Amino acid sequence: MAKGKWQKANGKWIVHLIFAFCLLIFAMPSVMADQVFMKDGTVYKGKIMIDTDKSILIGNPPFDPNSYLLESKDIEKIIYEEYHPNPPAERKRGLVLETRLGGDFSSSPDLSFSPSAGIYAGAGFRVHPLVEVDGGIAWNPAMHASDGFSVSNGTMTTSTTRQYEDFWMYSAVVSAKIFPFYQRPWKTEPYFTAGYVWSKLIPKDSGDSLKGSGWLIGFGGIRPLTTHLFLEARFQYQSASFDTVSFLGREGNVNPVIDEHTYSLQAGLSYRL
Repeated sequence: MAKGKWQKANGKWIVHLIFAFCLLIFAMPSVMADQVFMKDGTVYKGKIMIDTDKSILIGNPPFDPNSYLLESKDIEKIIYEEYHPNPPAERKRGLVLETRLGGDFSSSPDLSFSPSAGIYAGAGFRVHPLVEVDGGIAWNPAMHASDGFSVSNGTMTTSTTRQYEDFWMYSAVVSAKIFPFYQRPWKTEPYFTAGYVWSKLIPKDSGDSLKGSGWLIGFGGIRPLTTHLFLEARFQYQSASFDTVSFLGREGNVNPVIDEHTYSLQAGLSYRL
């Protein structure tokens, strides 16, 4: 008898547990729900089924059999259950802060470097859904010349030559991104980029430097992780010509000019307001 009572009590406990679990499952949609706050103080909770720039249709089945069509002019704010991109023509206009890590591969008949890593940090502004203007600093802290590189002051009687192998470089970058598919509601948004760079290549522990400038082109894409935080990846090609050298405290021209071609794979994050 004691065993039967225990089994009966245990069975009731299991039934109550299953019932509570079912209530939790059905309650979850109401907890994790879109919310629309009206200007008159009314709050609607549920799932937004239609979202346009003029109106929103929200329902909450099976708790509420009715759906509500709300006009945008009467809405104070909307809180989504998860990230929803705004309409393409409005979604990302504004200030951008970004940083990227990259792997660089270079080629040059005059000064060839082994593969190296670099970092970029900058800011920009998306002035239109089609166009974004950016600027920042790219820094490569460890560049190794595969065959070494020598510089001489070129005088016959007091010629001085220095041999360099390890460098670091920084570049000021001004560029623009073009989003040709901004009208498509894709979550990942592709872009093309082009810009101009001013670079300074510095042999380590020397006090000397090479200066030059050039251009860059590339393509990539951005994808939202949250409302404001985006993941970005790109491929970039950069061509720079170094035509000025600072050597032993004096500045002169590089003859012949050193042309450097760099191919980069980059990935990073951007914060978009």
